[in-house]
Amino acid sequence: MPISTVIHLIPPEDVTLRPTMGHHAHGAFLSLLRIGDPEKAEEIHAISAQKPFTVSPLIGNGERRGNFLRIRAGTECWLRFTFLDDALFAHFGNAFLTQSLPSIRLGGATFQLSRMVASGTESNNWSGTKTYEDLIESAGTETRMRVRFYSPTAFRELSPRGQKTRNQSHIDLVRCYQSWVNKWNAFAPMQIDKQPLLDFVAHHAGLTAVDSKSRMLDFGKHKAIGFVGSCAYQFFVERQSDGEGSTEMLRLANLLADFAFYCGTGYKTTMGMGQTRRR
Repeated sequence: MPISTVIHLIPPEDVTLRPTMGHHAHGAFLSLLRIGDPEKAEEIHAISAQKPFTVSPLIGNGERRGNFLRIRAGTECWLRFTFLDDALFAHFGNAFLTQSLPSIRLGGATFQLSRMVASGTESNNWSGTKTYEDLIESAGTETRMRVRFYSPTAFRELSPRGQKTRNQSHIDLVRCYQSWVNKWNAFAPMQIDKQPLLDFVAHHAGLTAVDSKSRMLDFGKHKAIGFVGSCAYQFFVERQSDGEGSTEMLRLANLLADFAFYCGTGYKTTMGMGQTRRR
């Protein structure tokens, strides 16, 4: 079952951080999981294929000072963790049973956890849960969609000579759907036939509006470029002439756009990149 949680954090004293905190948030996630279940944490850390979680960057009000971000003591910040497997969430939740409100480190800074929210509310619409069955049943057949990318998003591709990978840092609908369907097929109980869906997107979908910009992320040992912003797109199909096949493809396209809220988009979604939601 896809689950989105928001972890609220408060620094007990002033802290100074580099603004790119996704890799430290990734470490904080594993630290909390290690408290709940050390063996599961090592298992998840060792996975080289699709990973059943995503991590947001640290979000909170701070003062930019050159290449650093200063957050004053008592300022509430938050991290968002999503789970594509409810069993993993159960292991993670054990950390809050073992220690009621454990503290975590982000880089060289210590934060005290104040609360964890897993149910969607009007004041915090970044948390919530839906079963895979609910996502399937609620999927519509809208032809117009809008998606926003809240943290830098990129796709990995081979260089022209195939010697190494590099980032593709512009909005590409086929690559978005490829990312979403790969995550879906890795964890959902119902598989989607990927190639017909990607062919449908390639032949029938078109961007109608784009408002995005590039952003550089410094992960310490390496840098990555991604895009943030939003796009609107449309599927150009005539349902009456194209028949039931197009209606089903539209349903799958809507389903995966909804699923992006939980699975993120593209590269390094476990280190703060690719935070996505349909608008």
